[in-house]
Amino acid sequence: MNNKMLLKVIRPSNKKGFSTIEIWQNTAWRSKSILAIFIAAFFIVVCRAFYLQFLNVETWQKKAEEKYTKYVDIPGVRGKILDRNGEILASSVLNYKVGIVPKLFSPTSVDIERLKNLLGLDNSRLLGPVFSERYFRLPRSINEKTVENIKELRLTGLEFEPVYERDYPFRQAFSTLIGLTSIDDDKGIEGIEKAFDHYLRGKPGQKKLLVERGNIAFDEKVVLNPEPGRDIKLTVDAGIQSIVYREASAAKKRYDAKSVSVVLLDARNGDILSIVNVPSADPINRRSLNLDEVRNRAITDQFEPGSTLKPFAIAAALEAGVVDSRTIIETTPGFIKVNGKKLQDERSFGKLSVKDVLAKSSNVGTVKIALQLQSNEMYHYLNLLGFGKTPDLPLLGLRTGTLPKWKDWEKINQATISYGYGVDVTLIQLARAYTVFTKAGYILPVKISDVDRGGTKSPIFSMTVVEEMKEMLVKATSKNGTGREARVPGYTVAGKTGTTRKIENGKYSTNKYIASFVGFAPSENPRFIAAIRVDEPKKHKTGGKVAAPIFSKIAASALRDFQMSPNPKDQIIPKTAMSYSSE
Repeated sequence: MNNKMLLKVIRPSNKKGFSTIEIWQNTAWRSKSILAIFIAAFFIVVCRAFYLQFLNVETWQKKAEEKYTKYVDIPGVRGKILDRNGEILASSVLNYKVGIVPKLFSPTSVDIERLKNLLGLDNSRLLGPVFSERYFRLPRSINEKTVENIKELRLTGLEFEPVYERDYPFRQAFSTLIGLTSIDDDKGIEGIEKAFDHYLRGKPGQKKLLVERGNIAFDEKVVLNPEPGRDIKLTVDAGIQSIVYREASAAKKRYDAKSVSVVLLDARNGDILSIVNVPSADPINRRSLNLDEVRNRAITDQFEPGSTLKPFAIAAALEAGVVDSRTIIETTPGFIKVNGKKLQDERSFGKLSVKDVLAKSSNVGTVKIALQLQSNEMYHYLNLLGFGKTPDLPLLGLRTGTLPKWKDWEKINQATISYGYGVDVTLIQLARAYTVFTKAGYILPVKISDVDRGGTKSPIFSMTVVEEMKEMLVKATSKNGTGREARVPGYTVAGKTGTTRKIENGKYSTNKYIASFVGFAPSENPRFIAAIRVDEPKKHKTGGKVAAPIFSKIAASALRDFQMSPNPKDQIIPKTAMSYSSE
């Protein structure tokens, strides 16, 4: 056979037209290609591993840290709030939040029972996490002693996260002044806590946690230490505050009142010694917290002051020289018409000296005195006394009150404002205004803390007028005055009662009143000023019957607390005398 014949024999064509040799040659080429691809892929993997292991260590470590490292803030401990003597009113206490890691938590029924007792929780609170796959935190925090007791059970799957929580040892007595912090971030949300939040809050630190799968930390390191907040010392006296709170609470119950508010000032320098509002919330019991009972009504609630404003109208007239303390005012027949409107007393007092006008709280007498002033004169004095102005205090929620501009006054406006209608004040404004009678004719700035800049004292009345007004205010609390029940055995007190009808739907109510009293003691050397407001008393209605007795009880305790020696000549026992009043 020749060669052509041999090729034809050994290379018969397949159905597709390829010979056996051609198929073999194609297969060999493909095998080599696949092998080359595998070798190349292996080489790439090796190079990539080499790059990551030796040439890009920093990036690799960074990604590893991102995956297994967590940064957590460490809160700075909040500063303490102290009273003037260093008594703690609010502080941060170290407690612990309990976390449960379900996959590691497998307690026995005995363990559940023990935990339930230690944590004060029911079974459902503990059994829930057992059947859950997610990390679970119990709602209540626990103290360090409880943590130690739980650790003695040697249970796995429990975590204890330290947290600082606010403690208020005086609870309701201070809640409307001190306020609250939020539960989640310890930020001030009411009262002093909010007003001085920037001062009290600490600066957070940070810690780095190394965690395993399931968010379980196995190592931690503090990378930035937290800084504690600053303490703040208030001007208030915890002992006095407790006395005032006790008496205000008793009065609310005794007179079945809607609320009672009291402000106590140091008559010598304007320091706030006490601010109490009843009812008040318990800052520890958040479940039953009513935010309206955290509101500081002594600085937020405006009301018509009634006869407690009369001393300022009379003092303005004395200072202007339009009357003197011996001037006789005719109040017969017990009413006066101004711009066609009838203004009246509860009965006709006849002829009264200016001194007796205040002692008997005659509306008619006060109006006749006030109308001898020019309207701009009377406005000028009331404005200097701080009415219609926001008090210069670093407290939130302060109200300005209302004092209409004198240019808008008609004669009737001047008349009614003279006895405390047609003008709105807050209790803190009213208390501060009375410092003009305790500090040589100057109105004092009020102050609440050692970081409070306060203000400047402003001269308003001469010493002659101040002494005359003090004498009148003492007479107003004498046995024939409307404030007789404000007296304190062994001391001479001075003050003025007030009774006003509340406004409802634009009209004066026939059965809802505000009873008030503002006074100071001892009158000859005043140590404190107390302003009292009782909202909607149902048993009695007048300042003389409701607010004056509260002053007497508070003053008696406060004078003892201040170690003020009684005067044997002033052993007067308060008792009800004849009933007359235009309070």
